Amino acid sequence: MAMSRFAPVFLPVPLVTVKQTLHRLGWRRALYVSGAAFLLLAANAHAWQARSSNLSGSVPDWSYSGAQGPGHWADLNTAYDRCASGRLQSPIPIETAATLLQPCTPLRFRYRSSSLHLVNDGNALRLGYDRGSYLVIDGLSYELVELRFHVPGEHAIDGRLSDGEIELIHGNNRGDIAVVSVSIEAGNRSNQTLRRILDNAPLVAGKNAYGRNIGVNALFLLPARRAYFRYEGSMTRPPCQEGVHRYVIETPLEIAASDLARLAQIVGSNARPLQEVGSRQVERRCAAVGD
Repeated sequence: MAMSRFAPVFLPVPLVTVKQTLHRLGWRRALYVSGAAFLLLAANAHAWQARSSNLSGSVPDWSYSGAQGPGHWADLNTAYDRCASGRLQSPIPIETAATLLQPCTPLRFRYRSSSLHLVNDGNALRLGYDRGSYLVIDGLSYELVELRFHVPGEHAIDGRLSDGEIELIHGNNRGDIAVVSVSIEAGNRSNQTLRRILDNAPLVAGKNAYGRNIGVNALFLLPARRAYFRYEGSMTRPPCQEGVHRYVIETPLEIAASDLARLAQIVGSNARPLQEVGSRQVERRCAAVGD
């Protein structure tokens, strides 16, 4: 199977038993193969830094336009068949009136700051995340692995696509993947965390940036209001792995219009077209009364 431009990235991990290690590598490998996360293997940050030059990797065999675009993904590699045959694909159009209102189960973000690990893989700007940050939902914990930035947004809410979208990708040792999507809208409010990322982002495909002394906290890339939609979906890039728990936050994150323009310059247009909802039920949780 063809891989994306990510080569394995090495971040700090605690010493664990062989069994625990295999469990961890199970879900992290699944994320890596899906083109959705960094593979975390080494024992300390120095090992990651020493191998960071290997990030350029090979050129992806897919893109967001032309003969390698989304309509052709399944033809490019047999491993991508699910991109065409899957029935639980993402992103989707969400109609608020058609959602099932459920009791509030808040998304609990237990995020810590991370050193800066950035890659421009030619199809996305991707931020790898240090160990120890978690999303807790429905009694389960998912460790934050990666953030990915899209322009324009991928999910449509009530017929409208946002200016951009941030995917926060998590996994756990049960093999579950949970993705939180945050819409971004151009405005007048500067987001210093995003600006720090953009100030250090590689402008050339296949390049990486590592800032051991540059901290970012994904908590500051979340809006204050966190009502959300929930559905079962997939990753939005080949091989389009299904069985992914998708959480789409209703309220967009406002950023400076100039920063959106910078992001667009780095990533280009990298949003997968909307997929059919089919028989799936989209839930709406934690919405304020009257919304």
